[in-house]
Amino acid sequence: MTLPAPNLDDRGFQDLVDEAKRLVQLRNPEWTDHNVSDPGVTLIETFAYLTDQLIYRLNRVPELHYIKFLDLLGESMIPPAAAVTPIEFHLSVPQAQDIMIPRGTMVSTARTASERPITFSTSEDLNIVTTQAEHVLTKTVDDPINNHDDARAVGVEFPVFSTVPVPGDAMYIGLSQPASHCFVRITIVQDAQMEGIGIDPLRPPLAVEAWNGENWAMAPVLSDETGGLNRRGALEVFISAHAPSIMGGITASWLRIRVTEVHGDQPAYSRTPEILGVQVETTGGLVAGAHSEPIENDVIGPCSGTPGDRMFVSNAPLVSGQGDLVIEVSTSQGWETWHRVESFADSGPLDRHFHLDDVSGELRFGPLIRLADGGVRSYGATPETGAMVRIPRYLTGGGISGNVDAHTLSVLRSSIPFVSRVDNPHAATGGMDAETLDDVKERAAITVRTQMRAVTARDYELLTQLAAPSIARVACLDAAELDRPGHVLIQVVPRVPLDVSDFELLQPREETLRQIRDYLDARRPLGSVLHIEPPKYLGASVAARIALEPGAQRAKVIAEADQALRLYMHPTAGGYAGTGWPFGRPLLLGDVHAVLQRVPGLAYVDAVRLLPVDIVNGVRGEPSEKVQPGPQELIFCVGNDIEVI
Repeated sequence: MTLPAPNLDDRGFQDLVDEAKRLVQLRNPEWTDHNVSDPGVTLIETFAYLTDQLIYRLNRVPELHYIKFLDLLGESMIPPAAAVTPIEFHLSVPQAQDIMIPRGTMVSTARTASERPITFSTSEDLNIVTTQAEHVLTKTVDDPINNHDDARAVGVEFPVFSTVPVPGDAMYIGLSQPASHCFVRITIVQDAQMEGIGIDPLRPPLAVEAWNGENWAMAPVLSDETGGLNRRGALEVFISAHAPSIMGGITASWLRIRVTEVHGDQPAYSRTPEILGVQVETTGGLVAGAHSEPIENDVIGPCSGTPGDRMFVSNAPLVSGQGDLVIEVSTSQGWETWHRVESFADSGPLDRHFHLDDVSGELRFGPLIRLADGGVRSYGATPETGAMVRIPRYLTGGGISGNVDAHTLSVLRSSIPFVSRVDNPHAATGGMDAETLDDVKERAAITVRTQMRAVTARDYELLTQLAAPSIARVACLDAAELDRPGHVLIQVVPRVPLDVSDFELLQPREETLRQIRDYLDARRPLGSVLHIEPPKYLGASVAARIALEPGAQRAKVIAEADQALRLYMHPTAGGYAGTGWPFGRPLLLGDVHAVLQRVPGLAYVDAVRLLPVDIVNGVRGEPSEKVQPGPQELIFCVGNDIEVI
């Protein structure tokens, strides 16, 4: 509860006017006209108004003292967090030389009459390489590697797999250089135009994989014109990581197209495809982007040469998570690099340290403190008088407005040759506004309680939320319950949109996990081992048969029922309380009935079945009356099948 603040003077405007009129009656009995039209009463009301304003300011003194107390504790407002999303860059045509998309390239939403564009910038360089297929090998389960480079050169067809393909058969394509983070078009050259040899051309039992230096990683197929390598056309794939390796004595950057196991009613190959060759070219690339604007070489002025000197950056607030930010101070020998610290408590007189408030943009150098024995000590070095200070690079922006929908970042703000279009395939998530003063006062109780030290599970949860505002849910577990004494397991769930359907959005970014770890490492007890990771998810799907009320629109009711189920199973906004699905809680038939009965236009629920789904491979389990996750698992809706009777 909030402690009651004292009211130093509770008199209001009318109280002051009435008191003045009573004094008039005592001291000037001949003044009998006390109506509002009297000039004397007008003067009384004027001074009562001014006194009322003074009383209001007086009652703000306790709040001022409270804020000063927070300042004494070293509290500051948490800066805004930038929403992040992958950004695609597509070329107009494949190029004969590499195309570099430099870090800081800006893209934005389209400008409208009522809204300003929302700008994102890329977080790292993206090199859209020029690569080509130099080698083609095949390897069946029972036979050695076959090299088909000679057959390609003379235009002779060769089989891709075994005579009757079996899972594990593969064709290996050696590229001239790695194509990490690139979209690659694999063109299959054929004479014949056959429509599937025993397979469904829309569901071929094939997987495209790339060697990333450690193992074969999936390269998602974005489009397939070949019907499972059975006709001339191209496969469009995305390669996230790629590295050279040796295959059959040949060094190249390898892709492979592998025959996989069939699932359910998926048909298998009855005969191998035969091709004349393979051509490869890159058509674009993908890189992470954040709702921020990079500011480079910001000169913020000369130093006064006095300890504790203060100056301000040109653009504030800064985006959170820039703990490694540095500044450069001019000297007679050139520019010196100074490093950022949270406080000067551990800084020595020669340490080139500075402190930066991300919200206000105030930059401070170390102070000179008088000691108890009369001496003085510098906590951090002081730049020379007149030395110029510049910041090589920092990010400004962020905020909740950056949580834009998918396919809305379509405007390229920087001019890059041969780039025809940009797009964000997923919604941006993680954007948060800067903390307000009221938020800081609410957080003060947490600060005093934890003393910024992680001891209990609740301490870890509170400090994790302070370290990364983009995290929506935190659960700390004592790993002793998992037979790992001394270990602390922290499960984090990032903020995601209400209509999240992409499982990848539920995986926190590596930068966020590293930011949390660095923050907690300085505050955890010695000997404890931290594990910071996302929770495990169990997919769930609802198969329901419903009846509609007379006049209800079929498509609308199905869409609203599906949305209601997705929201109920939402990891950060689902459950009974709307704060996220509880860890380890099963999904029951009664829950689904209760959710569906609240959908407008739905008359009754005829039948419901629940199906557990493996998130990784999409394999569905047997229908049941309950989906039971593990103790540290969450439910995630992978889609529903709603039928109207």
